[in-house]
Amino acid sequence: MKSKIVDERVYQAQNKIYREIYILIMVITLASIVYKYFTIGVQVNVIATELIILLSQAVYYLYRSARMGIYSAEVEMHDNNSKMPAVKKNLLGGTLTGIGISLFFGFHSALSYADTTSQALSYFFLVFFISLIIYIPFFIAFLMIPHLSAKRLSEKAEEDELKR
Repeated sequence: MKSKIVDERVYQAQNKIYREIYILIMVITLASIVYKYFTIGVQVNVIATELIILLSQAVYYLYRSARMGIYSAEVEMHDNNSKMPAVKKNLLGGTLTGIGISLFFGFHSALSYADTTSQALSYFFLVFFISLIIYIPFFIAFLMIPHLSAKRLSEKAEEDELKR
């Protein structure tokens, strides 16, 4: 079996170029979403391709890094270098996202549908608290389940690699 001789310097330069291409594609995709938002308006079918690109690359990276066993190492490095562990960051991120969306929906309902100030307050608090009940658990689960399952899969891949 012949093994290829690889110049590490060339290999690292290629990886740097690939990272730059990736960042460029993400910037172009986000710019396209912003442009379409301001010219066409908020319609999911208009930005569906861009959303698919953004979501699929995130899912692919999470899956591949977990299968290769590097996700748990990345999390461990993050936890060592950061004041807040990744699990706490995900919990906080899910909670803050849920609160933000709940506030948005509460204000939107109060401003769009209320006729009086008391009705606006009533609509705001009703929609805000119902949205909190729905969205905080949703976003916590949305962030925590993939993180924990990818970490478990990555640790299993690491163990399998060490057994070989």
